[in-house]
Amino acid sequence: MKKKIIWLILLYIPLSLSAQVATTPLAGDYKIIDIGGNGGGDYTRNLILLHEMYNGTLINMNKAIGTITALRGAVGGYNRINIVEINSSSAYNSTAATIRSIDGSSSWTLKTCIYNGKKYLAVDVPYSDAYHNWGFKFSGWTNSTGENMKSIAYMINGASVNTDVLSDIQDFSANMSETHLVNNFSIMGNKVGIGTTSPDEKLTVKGKIHTQEVRVDMLGPLVPDYVFANDYKLKSLEEVENYIYENKHLPEIPSAQEIEKNGLMLAEMNMSLLKKIEELTLYMIEMKKENEIQKNLIEKQNDKILDLDKKLNQILKSK
Repeated sequence: MKKKIIWLILLYIPLSLSAQVATTPLAGDYKIIDIGGNGGGDYTRNLILLHEMYNGTLINMNKAIGTITALRGAVGGYNRINIVEINSSSAYNSTAATIRSIDGSSSWTLKTCIYNGKKYLAVDVPYSDAYHNWGFKFSGWTNSTGENMKSIAYMINGASVNTDVLSDIQDFSANMSETHLVNNFSIMGNKVGIGTTSPDEKLTVKGKIHTQEVRVDMLGPLVPDYVFANDYKLKSLEEVENYIYENKHLPEIPSAQEIEKNGLMLAEMNMSLLKKIEELTLYMIEMKKENEIQKNLIEKQNDKILDLDKKLNQILKSK
């Protein structure tokens, strides 16, 4: 019975934290806001409503320009810090927003939602099974014609909650530009994505690349100069012809279907094409030799024909 009472108390603490929104105005709309907790404790996913946003009716200025910090840590709770810098506003008939985050695991994302009949711009708090026991704090310039810096849970233990007041949670694509005029620019991390939020290599670019030159260090595919070695076995043209007839592409070159499925490995493909050029050069050298032999034979045959023709004319004249 005693354990059950303690468990109920622990459940109640984070629920009450979500309601404790304390605002300290510093100058005008510049404030420090204690947003509270996530509204559910462990295994809880929650949004922080930033401000009301345009939803078909002209709206007065709403904004959130500042930083939200989420903290976890205690003697018996591991350390976690999640920080997001927000630049957002909604007025008249548009909304503009972008965020930058510093995270130890998952990342903040921008969302829109309907809360109590109004549309809001929000951030989705980085999730972990263990909740931010110190809650969320905002510092910056903010105001809203509706709720302002309010935390609300939308899922606990995999089950949707607060569906009577919260609905239509959607992704919001950042629509502001960020420019860095710096001497040096560094991105520290394992992977960088441009045009994508899910890079699968050190640098992943979704779109076209415009550059003057690309340098590839050949630490992977072997440069095929071995084609010119004396012991290299060059396929006959008949073998190549048969392969093309059966497979509809060159030997050792991926098919169109393979490229569509797996993409094009630039360094590997360049080496494969270089190998084919080198092999083609060998074929041309062999053909040149054959042509020289045929040319000599033709010249000898022409000389014999001319000689025979001369002798035939002499015979005809002697009669």
